[in-house]
Amino acid sequence: MKRPMYESKADLKREEAVINEFCKIYNLEKKKLPFTQKIDFALFRKNNIYGFVEVKCRVFDKDKYNTMFISLDKVQSARSLADITGMRVLLLVCWADVMGHIDFTEDFEVQLGGRLDRNDVLDFGIVAHYPIDKFKVVGTSPIIRGN
Repeated sequence: MKRPMYESKADLKREEAVINEFCKIYNLEKKKLPFTQKIDFALFRKNNIYGFVEVKCRVFDKDKYNTMFISLDKVQSARSLADITGMRVLLLVCWADVMGHIDFTEDFEVQLGGRLDRNDVLDFGIVAHYPIDKFKVVGTSPIIRGN
């Protein structure tokens, strides 16, 4: 299967830098999952799965908005994975200034939203808004601005 149409090589490079830094901080290893799994990475230590992570990169600073939104479909997939495996599934976000994470099981607000700049009907729908102040900051952004 092809990768999603909006996931460029540059996106994958940024995602890789973020997950590598995260794994370094927590002394974990990672394995990229196929996009059919709907979550980006499995995390493991000594061949034992530790949890799962969805990585998002943003081009603005963490405190620009009060919430971080993600499609409700992604939240449903993450929560289902957590329920079935009994393991944590994290949303790891790299903003322009810092990197932080939140567990997908945290409370959120539901709204209609998404991207309108690509004129793609699949970019708009039901989204979950996680409060920014609930994210645990774990370091500075490993991504150089403009890259």
